[in-house]
Amino acid sequence: MVNPKGSSQSKICYRPIRPSDFDVLERIHGRLFPIRYESTFFQDVVHGREIVSWGAVDLSRPNGQSDELIGFVTARIVLAKESEVDPLYI
Repeated sequence: MVNPKGSSQSKICYRPIRPSDFDVLERIHGRLFPIRYESTFFQDVVHGREIVSWGAVDLSRPNGQSDELIGFVTARIVLAKESEVDPLYI
Protein backbone atom coordinates (compact mmCIF):
# COMPACT_ATOMS: atom_id res chain seq x y z
CA MET A 1 0.00 0.00 0.00
CA VAL A 2 1.23 3.49 -0.85
CA ASN A 3 1.65 5.96 1.96
CA PRO A 4 -0.05 9.19 0.82
CA LYS A 5 2.02 11.25 3.25
CA GLY A 6 5.25 9.91 1.77
CA SER A 7 4.31 10.50 -1.83
CA SER A 8 4.64 13.83 -3.55
CA GLN A 9 2.03 15.23 -5.86
CA SER A 10 2.85 16.75 -9.20
CA LYS A 11 2.05 20.39 -9.74
CA ILE A 12 1.51 20.74 -13.47
CA CYS A 13 1.44 24.27 -14.88
CA TYR A 14 1.32 25.62 -18.40
CA ARG A 15 3.44 28.35 -19.93
CA PRO A 16 4.42 29.62 -23.37
CA ILE A 17 7.20 27.66 -25.04
CA ARG A 18 10.41 29.69 -25.29
CA PRO A 19 13.78 29.45 -27.08
CA SER A 20 15.46 27.70 -24.12
CA ASP A 21 13.02 24.78 -24.63
CA PHE A 22 14.37 23.93 -28.10
CA ASP A 23 16.39 20.80 -27.21
CA VAL A 24 13.86 19.19 -24.88
CA LEU A 25 11.00 20.04 -27.27
CA GLU A 26 12.81 18.34 -30.14
CA ARG A 27 13.61 15.30 -27.94
CA ILE A 28 10.03 14.85 -26.67
CA HIS A 29 8.62 15.40 -30.15
CA GLY A 30 10.94 12.73 -31.56
CA ARG A 31 9.77 10.21 -28.97
CA LEU A 32 6.08 10.90 -29.55
CA PHE A 33 5.84 11.14 -33.33
CA PRO A 34 7.16 8.76 -36.00
CA ILE A 35 7.86 11.61 -38.43
CA ARG A 36 11.11 13.56 -38.13
CA TYR A 37 10.57 17.31 -38.38
CA GLU A 38 13.10 19.79 -39.72
CA SER A 39 14.93 22.02 -37.27
CA THR A 40 13.11 25.03 -38.75
CA PHE A 41 9.81 23.69 -37.38
CA PHE A 42 11.21 23.74 -33.83
CA GLN A 43 12.75 27.18 -34.39
CA ASP A 44 9.34 28.45 -35.49
CA VAL A 45 7.71 26.90 -32.41
CA VAL A 46 10.12 28.34 -29.83
CA HIS A 47 10.05 31.78 -31.46
CA GLY A 48 6.27 31.83 -31.99
CA ARG A 49 6.45 32.20 -35.76
CA GLU A 50 3.04 31.22 -37.19
CA ILE A 51 2.64 28.51 -34.54
CA VAL A 52 0.76 28.80 -31.27
CA SER A 53 2.47 26.72 -28.59
CA TRP A 54 2.16 25.98 -24.89
CA GLY A 55 4.32 23.79 -22.71
CA ALA A 56 3.52 21.80 -19.59
CA VAL A 57 5.98 21.80 -16.68
CA ASP A 58 5.91 20.01 -13.33
CA LEU A 59 6.80 22.57 -10.67
CA SER A 60 7.28 19.80 -8.10
CA ARG A 61 10.29 18.27 -9.93
CA PRO A 62 13.56 18.54 -7.98
CA ASN A 63 17.09 19.58 -8.93
CA GLY A 64 16.28 22.50 -11.20
CA GLN A 65 13.99 20.46 -13.45
CA SER A 66 10.80 22.21 -12.35
CA ASP A 67 10.78 24.44 -15.43
CA GLU A 68 11.73 21.73 -17.96
CA LEU A 69 9.02 20.76 -20.44
CA ILE A 70 7.20 17.50 -19.80
CA GLY A 71 4.63 18.04 -22.56
CA PHE A 72 3.46 20.51 -25.15
CA VAL A 73 0.73 21.54 -27.57
CA THR A 74 1.40 23.22 -30.89
CA ALA A 75 -1.08 24.47 -33.46
CA ARG A 76 -0.88 26.31 -36.73
CA ILE A 77 -3.85 28.39 -37.81
CA VAL A 78 -4.40 28.46 -41.58
CA LEU A 79 -7.19 29.60 -43.85
CA ALA A 80 -9.40 26.76 -45.08
CA LYS A 81 -8.43 27.49 -48.69
CA GLU A 82 -4.74 27.04 -47.73
CA SER A 83 -5.24 23.79 -45.81
CA GLU A 84 -4.63 20.27 -47.04
CA VAL A 85 -8.21 19.26 -46.18
CA ASP A 86 -10.60 18.63 -49.06
CA PRO A 87 -12.80 21.76 -49.35
CA LEU A 88 -15.93 19.58 -49.55
CA TYR A 89 -15.47 18.64 -45.89
CA ILE A 90 -15.00 22.16 -44.57
